[in-house]
Order: sequence, then structure tokens, then C-alpha cells
Amino acid sequence: MKAQHCTLCELETPDPPVTDSEVDGAFCCSGCLHVYKLLQNMDGKQAEQLRRQTIQKRRNEQEQDSLPKDYEEAFFKVNGMHCSTCESFVETLADRQEGIYKSEASYASEMIKVYYDPKSLKPESLPDKLSKLGYKVKPVDSSEKDEQLNEIARIIIGGFFGIIGLMLYVLFLYPTYLGGGGIVPLTEFEKLFFISNIFVMTTFVLGYTGFPILRGAWVSLSVLKPNMDLLITIAAVSAYLYSVGALLTGSAEVYFDVTMAIILVVSIGNYYEKKIRAGKQDLLAKLTEKRIQQARVLQNGEAKEVAVENLNPGDRILIKAGERIPIDGTVIDGRGVVNEALMTGESIPVSKTVGDTVLSGTILTQNALTIEIGDTVESTIDNLMRMMWNIQSARPGQQRLADRIAAWFVPAVILLGIITFGYHMISGATTTESMLSSLAVLIVSCPCALGLATPLAIASGIRSGLEHEIIFKTAAVFEEQMDATTVAFDKTGTLTTGSMQLLDDGESEQAIGYASQLEQYASHPIAEPIAAYATNKNGVDDFTSYSRGISGHIDGRHIFVGQPEWISNQLQITESQWHKINSSRNEGNVPVAVGWNGQVESILVVGDQIRPEAANIVKKLQAAGKKVAIITGDSKQAGDAIRDKLKPDFLFTETRPDSKSNIIEELQKLGRIAMIGDGSNDAPALAQADLGIAFGNLTAIAADSAHVVIPREELTVIPAVFNAIKLTKNRIRQNLGWAFLYNIITIPLAIAGAINPLFAAVAMATSSLLVVGNSSRDMDLMDKEFYS
Repeated sequence: MKAQHCTLCELETPDPPVTDSEVDGAFCCSGCLHVYKLLQNMDGKQAEQLRRQTIQKRRNEQEQDSLPKDYEEAFFKVNGMHCSTCESFVETLADRQEGIYKSEASYASEMIKVYYDPKSLKPESLPDKLSKLGYKVKPVDSSEKDEQLNEIARIIIGGFFGIIGLMLYVLFLYPTYLGGGGIVPLTEFEKLFFISNIFVMTTFVLGYTGFPILRGAWVSLSVLKPNMDLLITIAAVSAYLYSVGALLTGSAEVYFDVTMAIILVVSIGNYYEKKIRAGKQDLLAKLTEKRIQQARVLQNGEAKEVAVENLNPGDRILIKAGERIPIDGTVIDGRGVVNEALMTGESIPVSKTVGDTVLSGTILTQNALTIEIGDTVESTIDNLMRMMWNIQSARPGQQRLADRIAAWFVPAVILLGIITFGYHMISGATTTESMLSSLAVLIVSCPCALGLATPLAIASGIRSGLEHEIIFKTAAVFEEQMDATTVAFDKTGTLTTGSMQLLDDGESEQAIGYASQLEQYASHPIAEPIAAYATNKNGVDDFTSYSRGISGHIDGRHIFVGQPEWISNQLQITESQWHKINSSRNEGNVPVAVGWNGQVESILVVGDQIRPEAANIVKKLQAAGKKVAIITGDSKQAGDAIRDKLKPDFLFTETRPDSKSNIIEELQKLGRIAMIGDGSNDAPALAQADLGIAFGNLTAIAADSAHVVIPREELTVIPAVFNAIKLTKNRIRQNLGWAFLYNIITIPLAIAGAINPLFAAVAMATSSLLVVGNSSRDMDLMDKEFYS
């Protein structure tokens, strides 16, 4: 049989292909189907252009560098990457290793994906082989504590020497620059002795505390991409070399204080940013409890706890009510109800019995099941995690604003230094005097304020977010262009509460009373909201649970509660009741029949309720000029009910977890996308989006994949995310403005030869205090107009 090709992207389709009665054609995935529907409503030229882009992108993915068939891949966290320059350098270091075919690094997610030869390398050996030149490669689930301790040691030891060195300046050197003899008069030999000590301390501060900055500068030169580290290094090293030269010639005019101040202030600013970012770990820690690490394996009739990674094909796993299913498998014993919302997006729990398949990451809510692993150990949640890691590691980080400025400012400063040297030589100055003036330009070109501008503003944004339980996981969100044209929402658990609620208590007060009494004895998720209405905890006799309902005797009556089709075998259902049953199902809800004495007396409706603030948030986004998309695994009929209530611009229904990221990827051709979701099935889409926001009662994998995490269930806090990003960007620009104001004043003075060490120190301190003060101002995230 001839293979079919996707109508949208022209790749081969599965057998059978994905189709839809509303459109002609066959598709390779539901993502392509949904995007094809979207293109039908667009201008013909634009639609064809986007279609061609899709075809080219999918072909490029198919024609990537070929790898040997036996390759394996591994993912690692990388500490030390802080700009796009680092990505290229880390990849170069990895690709030089024997046995590594290829690597992809992303500083935005601080990850690297490595394709390696399993015959010559073991995955556990890769971190040590890849950790070089200050970049620390670690497993994705490793602790950050060692790195934090190393940072603290650099700051404390460097700070100790810096304080002593600056005290010597205040006591003995600064007074001489004002024409005095110092607090304690010194002979030339004594002055030289103190300056020599300051030289030793400065050398330690520059080489040890400043190592990450020097490394960043060297990396930027290696890949020919000037960054802020290079600019800071030029100023610090120029001051250091100038001062060493002055020391060797017997001069007391040394700039060791400038070197120490630049290195220490910038290092402290970077550390403060990292410390504030580390505060997110306290809020994220509770999410790791949702990871599935152990499985209960049945061996010789006994249950034994085994690590999930040690499971084998054919193992039989026992799962009890309330537990997450650790691995994909087939039910071989028992009957239960599984909540698949976090994995599939389907809000209604699914009954499982012998022969049915279950997915890892879903929750067994009723009874107990024994499942058997198939011929291969498959984990849907691991596959989603791998999809998310693939997207994150392949996503290049955008260069930070300060680094983009440095890209042209570094050459400009060097050119100014050369011009200054030439100007003084032409003016009749000696070579030494001309060299000193040229070095002075380099020294004053990078104030501490320039190095502090970005980290302090970002730290302020992260701190303000944490005050509202908004966790910004990466500083990149404050520097990349996050003005989304479309905001995509996962439905279940995001726009809805994610839990079953009684939406309609029926037509009979007596019926809801009987139903609530019986449902107290049931463990199905649909039973909980009905049982909450119970006022009498006793009075039920002969309680029996079935696969689709329950029954029992109350007040001498035989009461039935459950699925209407099941109850219709025992009791009569009227035409109007059937109409209500079908109507509730079309809205994505669950009808529950209650009856006795041969007649159904009431139809209750249980469902996942839309959050009360959802409609207002959607309107607010649309009023701000944003398109709103809703992505759900629910049926088309249930989706139509959501469309009527929330009125989104785009609605994607019956969406599989693996196609959500395809939808986001295709929507990105229309502009930048923010994705908001809560479940494991949202993880690849959250990672794919330009801005991923994990929201509500979320899973660990959703939190891992997102750029921003909101572990609270209030949609009203979402505008604060965009507001924090906007305000922080403004602060970064303001801080850089103060820093360049310093340059406007000091560089002309340096060119004219009018700078002395004391003036440089005072001016640098003033500009730094302005930046610190501006960054320390509180941010009012909740009261600002959204997208004003």
C-alpha cells in the first residue's frame, strides 16, 4: 500500500492517518490538523506562506545531521552558562570529546543534550568529562548546594582582601591624592610596602573572585562575541596592569582600588541575583514530591518496593487507590477508576478493567489494580519529560541586553583608547603619558554600575514575583522579547478548577439526600462532590459497588445511583431526563441518575467547573490586543461549550499530549506565544512556547518545563507575570542609562588626561549607588494596568 503524505507538512502519515470530517485531507498528527484548520480562515497568501514554512521546517528536522544507529542521548544541567556565547563554547568543548557525536546547549534552560557512543562512553562519566573551565555539568536532578557554597567562598574571601585593601587606600593613599600627607605620614619605602600588599590582595581578588568574569571574557573572545564580561574584564585588567606598571616605576598613583571595586561589586551583584533566584527552590521543592520514584512489584506473592529505573519487561505492579501509576502497562487484575487529566487533558475519570492500558503519571482514584509491563519498559511521563528536555536543550538563548550593548561598546572603547593615544602623541606628550591616558579611558569605560545594571534589576523582579508566589525560573524571561501576540491556555486545571464539582443538584431534594448518603461509601472522583451534601452518615444497608454505579437500601427503599445507561436497565428514564443527560454530556459534564421504585427521580450533573475569573482574564487579554487560544483533550462538543462561555479566538479540541507542542510551534509562525498549563501533558508545549507559565495544582514535570511557575490557583495573578517582566525590563534600561551617564562624563575627562584615582573611585561609587537605589524600589505588580 502506497504511503500517504500529510496535507500540511507533506511528511508520511501514520496508518491510519489523522483525519477530520470538517476538512479534506490526511494528517501526520493532530497538531498539523488543527493548524490546517487555522489556515483555512486566513488570507490565501499568508496561509500559503505559513504552509511552506511548515513544510521546510519539518523537512529540515528530517534532514538533520545523520547519526550512527547505535547512538544514545543524555541530558544534563550546566552551571556557569549565562549568555548565548557560552552555548557555542560549551558545545565546542563537548564536541571535542572522543565518543561524543554532537551536542546542543541552551543557556536559557541551562541544559545540554549530548549524542554519544554507548560503546565508548557511559552516561555517568559524561559530567566529569564535560565539566571544564568553570562550567559544571551535572545530572538534571542534582543539587545546587555545592555550586552555591563555591560562590559564597569566592565572595567572602575576596571581600575580606578587598575590605583590607580599600581601608589601606582610605588611610594612606586617598589623602595624598588630595595633596595631603595621609592620616599617618609615610616614607616612600613604607608607601611602596603598603602598595605592594594591596597589589597582592588585588591579584587574589581578580584571579579568584573574578575567575567567572575572566572566564566569560575569554569565552567571548574564543567565539568572537564580545559580552559584558569582556567589558568588565577590560576595565578591571587595564586598571590592574596600569597599577602594576606604576608600582614598578615607583609611582603611588595606582588603580588597584578600581580593579577590586569592579570585581567585588559585580560579583556581589551576580551572587545576589543567583541568591534571589535560588529562593524559588523553596516553593518548587514541594513539587518534587509528585515525582514517581518507586513501584510496588509483585514477586512470589509478595509486594516489594523497587526503583522505577530498575523495572523490567513482564514485571507485575500493584497500585493502590490514591497512588500515581509509575509505568505504562496493561491491567491484568482488578477494576478501578483512573484520573488521566494531567496526562491526557481529559477532565472526566476513566474506568479501567482487565485488558485496558494505563499510563504512567495518571492517578488511580478507586480500588486497586495489578498491571503488567509489556515487552519494553515504557513510561509516558518519561517520554513527555524527554520531549520537554529535547525542546529546552535545542532552544538557543537570546543574548542579554547588556551583552548586546557590549558587542558594540567593547570595540568602541578600544577604538577610543587608540584615538586617545594618538591624540596625546600628536599633542607632544611622551609615549608613557600617552599610554597612561589611553589606559585611563579603558579603566573608566566600565563602571560597576554597568555590571550591576542587569543582575540587580533582575533580582528585584524575581524578588517581587516571589512575594506573590510567582517563580521566575530563568532570568532570560526579563531580557527576551516576551510581548506575546497569542496566549494559549490548557483547559483542564487551568481555566477550570481541575476537580469534580456538583454543577446541578437535580430536581429532587430527597434524591440528592439519598445519593449523597450512598456516595459516602464510594471512592470514585465523581462521588466526592455528591457525598459532600450528606447530612446523615448512617442509614445505608446492603451497599454494593458496580463498575458504573452503586446501590443500597435507605428507609426501606432500594436506591440506585450511577451512569444513566446502566440505571436504565433497572429504572425508567423519561424523555426530558434523556434530553438533560445528552445536553450535559455535550458540555463535557457527567450526568448521574438517581432513582428507586422503578423510576429515575433526578439527574445530577457533575463536572469540572470553569474558574469564575476565567472569562474576565480572557476578555482582558483580548482587550489588550492579544489572541487567546484554548487547547483541550476534551471532545469537540465539550469544546464548543467552552467556546460559548469564554469566546476564545482559537479552540483546539481532542488534542493528544504529544501534539500540543506542535500546535504551539505552528502558532509561533503567527507571532510570539505564551502558554499556560498545569499538567504533565502540557510540559512539551510549555517548553516550546516563548513564555511557558505552569499554573495551579501543577505537576513536577510541568514546573520543570516552564519559564514561570505559579503554585497557586488564581488566574488573576497571571497579569502580574507580564507586569513584572515589563517593569523589570524598564529598570534594566534605567540602570544602563545611569551607567552610560557616568561614561558620558568620565570618558571625555579621561581622554583629556584629567582623571585621577580618587575621582574615578568617587564617580564609580556614586553611579553604583544610583543603580542599587533604583533596583531596590518596590514593584507594584497587582495594581498596575495590565499591558498598559
